[in-house]
Amino acid sequence: MPIRDILRRNLGYKVISLVLAIVFWIWLTSQNNSSIFSKNIDTRQLVFYNQPSNIGIISPVPTITIRIDSSSQESSVKDLVAYVDLKDAVAGESTYGVQINAPEGIKVEEISPKTVTLKLDRLEDKIVKVQANVKGEPASGYVAGELLFTPSVVNVRGPASVLANLTSVTVDVEFTDLTESKSVVRPVYFTDNQNAGIFDANPYPTLQAFPDTVEVIMPVYAKGTASKTVPLRVVTKGTPADGMEVRLVTPLPSQVQLVGKEEELEAVEYLNLGTIDISRITSTKTINVSLNSIALPKGVSFSKGTKISVMVYVGAKAENEIMKGIPVGIKNIPDGLTADNIQQIDVTVSGYPDILKALKQEDISCWIDAKGLKEGTYSDVSVLWEVPSGVTMVSIPKVQLVLKASTATSGDNKE
Repeated sequence: MPIRDILRRNLGYKVISLVLAIVFWIWLTSQNNSSIFSKNIDTRQLVFYNQPSNIGIISPVPTITIRIDSSSQESSVKDLVAYVDLKDAVAGESTYGVQINAPEGIKVEEISPKTVTLKLDRLEDKIVKVQANVKGEPASGYVAGELLFTPSVVNVRGPASVLANLTSVTVDVEFTDLTESKSVVRPVYFTDNQNAGIFDANPYPTLQAFPDTVEVIMPVYAKGTASKTVPLRVVTKGTPADGMEVRLVTPLPSQVQLVGKEEELEAVEYLNLGTIDISRITSTKTINVSLNSIALPKGVSFSKGTKISVMVYVGAKAENEIMKGIPVGIKNIPDGLTADNIQQIDVTVSGYPDILKALKQEDISCWIDAKGLKEGTYSDVSVLWEVPSGVTMVSIPKVQLVLKASTATSGDNKE
């Protein structure tokens, strides 16, 4: 077919296409700052405002993409903040709107995503033991003794669902080719009850250990030397300052290793650190104990590097607080019966001030078990309850329960 005929084929469509292309190009080039080519894309890590002190985030946190008009001031873009307001947030999974705090001169065109779904959990504390991941063996002719940790336990703060699987913290130590005892300081890391690592699901800390490092004494002896680990005991005298109470007194470490002849070590069951005076103290205190003040049998000595102290944990006394307007549920309503609603009650609980400050009505569960009851009015029915860790129920009133015959389908009123 001649080239001329090819060019003429569908000539009308070709002319229309050319005209449309020219018009589109003119439109694009005539656009100023409002055109799609004038938009700047920026990303921000999500920030959380007003996060309750007793609530932690345990779900991944997405990065927020923001489209900014190019007429915005470049120098102010770095001060742009994408945030979620967690005021009044409670444990559970909820969806929150993403908000933008834009400095003057910044024009935000679009954000993505506009909402985020976060899983929140109540933060709690748990005391767990320290264990070691041991590598290597001492040099030939030497043996490793039992490790001593200072402290031997640490307090871990984190989401309740994560703490449930946490039984210890771990430190790494290595004995390879050692010919003498060694003292090292190691950071702790977290493993669950299957010894698998627990890692953060997001950039915000999931677990925090206090302290987050542990001193480890690694005893090494010539073969033939006997050793024995014995517990430490301590007593106190006096009382702390007004309004304060001693929550815990513990030796650090809780046990030490002694070396000597086997027959001499057999007679040692524990070591007495003496009496610690806690009179008028107002805060947690660590008291160092001199090894020379501790009586040992002749021929028995402390493992090299042993250090002993006593930690006295002091805090404000527990207080009582009245929690008003607690709803009372009804469980196990028998088939064929319904129950009148029970009026909300006031209960008295006890706990340390920092715990009570974070306590909310929804943290306390109260209910009546109607299992096996018949139609009628029941006065002075005992209320069952559940409160968070660290909170004690002091008093709870009895209530009246009214059960009536119902025509509702069997089982409809059961919880």
